[in-house]
Amino acid sequence: MSGYKKILVAVDLSDESVYVLDKARELGRFYQAELNLCYVAEPAAVGMAVEVSSIDIEGLNEEARNSAREALTKIGADLGIPAERQHCLTGSPAREIRELAKTLGSDLVLMGGHGKRGLELLLGSTSSGVSRGIGCDLLIVRIPDPA
Repeated sequence: MSGYKKILVAVDLSDESVYVLDKARELGRFYQAELNLCYVAEPAAVGMAVEVSSIDIEGLNEEARNSAREALTKIGADLGIPAERQHCLTGSPAREIRELAKTLGSDLVLMGGHGKRGLELLLGSTSSGVSRGIGCDLLIVRIPDPA
């Protein structure tokens, strides 16, 4: 086996992303693989009880994208990932991660996963959504429960 050549590292920008980033750093070095970094923001939705004209939804989405880009740039710099391999997307996280992996020709997607509880048991998680229909290997890094 020749190993992985292109690894897509999907993060949620939470404090727990450090576990995924540590694993990405380790695998990237071991396989001498190209790392791509991605974050997918779900667009802000408007509840039915809110008057749409009173909220600048696009402004909220743009502010969130800018904040995410800044965070991704910092993470990318820490991992030595150039800007052209940092992807800040908007949409359904599971679908966007699958599509980006396909577009990039990734042979591994690396992301975090929490133990399922509550509503997530019924609705599923982003990692389980990515696993349905992914065209490459998927490694879900276990995020420890808080002490």
